[in-house]
Amino acid sequence: MGAVALTSDLKRKKWMREGLIQAASKSFWTPMTGSSKDSVVFQANNGTAGAGHTVVFDFDGNISGKAIKGKDTAYGKGEQKRKFSDKLTVDRYRLVVDNGDEFDAVDIGDLNISQHSDSRSKLGDLFVRFKDQALFDAAQGNIGQTPSHTIDLGTTFTFDNLLDIEKILKTSNGYTTGAVRRPLESYRTQDGKPLWLFIVDSAMANILRQDTAGYQTIVRSGDFRGNKNRNISGVIGQLGRMLIVEADQFFGATAGTTTGWDLDDSEIEIAGLRQYAGSDPATATWTGQTGFDYSHANLHSRGVIVGAGALQIGMGKQPDYKFQASQDFGIKSESAVEFWMDTRKTNMTLELGDDYESAKVAGIDYGVVAVDLEVQ
Repeated sequence: MGAVALTSDLKRKKWMREGLIQAASKSFWTPMTGSSKDSVVFQANNGTAGAGHTVVFDFDGNISGKAIKGKDTAYGKGEQKRKFSDKLTVDRYRLVVDNGDEFDAVDIGDLNISQHSDSRSKLGDLFVRFKDQALFDAAQGNIGQTPSHTIDLGTTFTFDNLLDIEKILKTSNGYTTGAVRRPLESYRTQDGKPLWLFIVDSAMANILRQDTAGYQTIVRSGDFRGNKNRNISGVIGQLGRMLIVEADQFFGATAGTTTGWDLDDSEIEIAGLRQYAGSDPATATWTGQTGFDYSHANLHSRGVIVGAGALQIGMGKQPDYKFQASQDFGIKSESAVEFWMDTRKTNMTLELGDDYESAKVAGIDYGVVAVDLEVQ
């Protein structure tokens, strides 16, 4: 039986990376992740970055100058190019699994490949949930990043509300909180379609589907035969450039305060969107926190609308597989995946030129809008 070469740094990291790639198929965000701001999740990798090191994201801005008419002097009237940037600082995190007594072996440092593979598989699955939850929390504004632009639906969520939301996204007028800004930039699917992604939880989806006058009537009329009818299949669908999808609900426990929490504060059972109990999200308790109550009189769901360049994830040194036997003659052992990362919403800083007059880019959530709905 073969064995993982625990003494080989390169082989171990490659082996762990292959396991994470296999586990990525379970991720909600991986299909929307790329190496440029055209993706919903902009991932930057810096293999030399360790704890406390910064990963920088660069963005170019288009020019918006006026034309020079006739023989008027054009020279000296050129508009300065714009440059924006954002950055995050990675830290080291470790996810650990207790291998138990099944690793009792004469040479505890040379475990057979199936046992190592089991640890790698479980750690890879947990890493995917950890990374996905970090992105969900960043998008919702839970990791100390209060949304710059929100839409408060009150207690109703109907097809008419979807029409209003799409109008707000296109015109940038009508936000409950947040000034006029650049409309969300659409990201493009593999077949080239420009889309915004409206991510809702099960409570929001349920209320929308109960809209008999609007949503149910339109969906039913769209395919009266019932073949792939959304009322039957459960698919929510697309309105214009806005694709509405349902994400899982968060299950687990979270420390931290109402003002936010860190990546290492959550024990993640299922990654997903959180709800908050209270009328004000800034002082409410969120799913997983002590005091959160699903029967709260002011239970809210928070959906998020994301476009291109909405979220960032910075990865430092390659994930590494670690193994350590106990000092009690190797009776027990633990394995860990070690990685360097951080996540956040894109919030640009102007580096060169001036920000736009009305289609503002700097100092706002570039590609995320929060949508709140009271669901109880």
